[in-house]
Formats: sequence, C-alpha cells, structure tokens
Amino acid sequence: MRTISNLFFVKSLKHVAAITAIGISMGIANSALATLIDFDDLNPVYDPDFPCWCDNPLTDQYLSQGLLIDGAWVNGENHDNVMLTSNWASLDFVGVLPTFVSMYVTSQRGDAIYFDASNPSGYGESKHTAGWQGPFEEDIPPIPNELITFSSESGISHIIIQGFYNMRTEAAIDNLTFTYSSVPEPSPIALICLGLFGIAWRRYKY
Repeated sequence: MRTISNLFFVKSLKHVAAITAIGISMGIANSALATLIDFDDLNPVYDPDFPCWCDNPLTDQYLSQGLLIDGAWVNGENHDNVMLTSNWASLDFVGVLPTFVSMYVTSQRGDAIYFDASNPSGYGESKHTAGWQGPFEEDIPPIPNELITFSSESGISHIIIQGFYNMRTEAAIDNLTFTYSSVPEPSPIALICLGLFGIAWRRYKY
C-alpha cells in the first residue's frame, strides 16, 4: 500500500507541478502588454484640388493607447499608411510609460534620421539611422525600413525625431511598437497552484 500511495503522490505532484507552471506563466504573461501602431486604421483624405502630404496631421488619434504625436502626418500613398515626419517631430507617451519602443524608419531624402529618447528623470539615449551625416562622417547608404529600438526600465516618456537635412519632410515611420512591462505578480491561479503543490509535496514527504 505504501508503494501504491507513493506512486499516487508522485503522479499527483507531476500534475500539480504542470498546472503550477501554467499558472505562473499566465501570471507573467499578464504583466506585459505590447501595442502595435501601423497607421492602417486611419483613412487619410486629401484636398481634391490641391492634395498635400500635410492634409492629415497626426495628433491625438492614439491617445487612448497612450501616445500623442506632434510634427507628423499620416501618408497613405501606395495604399500603405505610414507616419511622415517633418524636420522635427515628437512622440509623447502618457499615463503608464512603455519600457521598450521600436519602429521601422525610412529616410525620405537619404539623410540620417536622429532620435533622442528620454525617461521621466531626464536621462536620454540617442540613436540615428544610416544615411548622410555630413562630409566629415562615414558615408553609410540609407537603409529602407531600418529598425530603431529604445529600452528603459524606468519607462520612456518622450522621443524627438529630426533629420540631418532639416527638410519639410524627413522620415517615413511604420509599425511603431511599444511594450509596457512591470514586475510580474502571480495571478490567483498561480497562487492556488503553488498552494496545492506545497500540500502535495508535504504529504508525499511525510
């Protein structure tokens, strides 16, 4: 009977361990949230007589997702919406701040596009795409849809975007993604599973 009992508890432990792992993974998964903005949900409308890239400014269209945009427009050429920036644009994150931001960037003029990201304490990180940066810098040809990423454990509050040429239009940006993450807190299911695992282990041990 002791052997049968031991086998039963070993099987029970395996089942509870599996359930516990699932529960914990559910708790961790619930602690992160990613937002993707590809601008395809917008329907840009142009002046039929004098169409312009500036007809559809981006401002608070994504405020419900925690983003304010300044100095940019949605451009729907070729039926593929992108965010088109001027010589200066900004992304402001409001509410809970993302800890990771990524985007695909194409220079409209072949120059380098500069990014300055900052967190709430003012600490910043700067990056730039490939492209022309002046005669005294290494000439790296621009890369279409170049991936630019930023990360900060304390959150990213602000990103400024500028082009080297300082033209009226500079960068085409698509698939803007930002991720909110926090310290994982076990879900109720995970806590229950851990309790069951402890009880089963105690009975098996003694």
